[in-house]
Formats: sequence, C-alpha cells, structure tokens
Amino acid sequence: MEFKVPQFIDIEDKIAGPFTFAQLVFLIGGGAICYIIWTVLPPLLTFIKVPLVALVAALSLSLTFYPKEKHGKPFVEVLESGLKFFFLKDKLYTWKRVPKEQVIIKEENTGKTKISVNIPSLSASKLKDLSWSLDVKRELDN
Repeated sequence: MEFKVPQFIDIEDKIAGPFTFAQLVFLIGGGAICYIIWTVLPPLLTFIKVPLVALVAALSLSLTFYPKEKHGKPFVEVLESGLKFFFLKDKLYTWKRVPKEQVIIKEENTGKTKISVNIPSLSASKLKDLSWSLDVKRELDN
C-alpha cells in the first residue's frame, strides 16, 4: 500500500489572502486597540494619543510582519522572552571570563625572557572518569 506523506506540515495555513490566522488576529486587534484609544481619549490629549497609537500600531505591525527566518523565532516569542527577562525572572549569569595570569620569568644566564601561563591540569580521578565514560560509550555503540 502506498500512502501520501504531507510535504509542508510546518507551514501555517493562509486564512485571508496572504495572512495566517495569528497574523490576522494581530492586525485586526492592533487596529481595534488604536481605534479605541483614538476615540476614547478627548481631543485635548492629542499629544498623548498620537504617540500611544503609533506605539500600538508599530507593535501590531511588527507582530504581524516580522520575518521568522531572521532569527528562527517569531517576534511573539522574542517579545515574550524579552519581557520575561526584563520584568519577571531573575537574571542568572552562568559564565564570566577570568583572564589567565601570566608570569614573566627572566633567566639570568641566557638573558631571555620567558612568559608562562597558568593552565589548569586534569587530576588523575577526573582523567579516569573521562576514560571510563569514553570506554562505556564505545561499548554501547558496538
């Protein structure tokens, strides 16, 4: 028996023209929020209305049209990660580069200068653990 295998399962379906359902929701929702802001605020507060509507429109357009291919993630996920980083979660820095200490040794009899860098070495127990884990992996592969 032969079965047809779907080819493009990772591409979202287009609902209206070139827009997917999510893009349509972002576009219509952003337009509705802009309309509500423009009609609810009184005309005297135009200096507040215009930047607020521009901000909501820019956010709505970037949620709608930002290309996924640029960073591998849609703008919604980038925005969510940014908001979590700045407002919700504690920041955890896992790595900080520490410069290696250099020791300059000048030999008296030859007059040459020698620079030595302190490089950490493997202890015998760590070396045995590494050797054992490689041997176990090699046996599992066979």
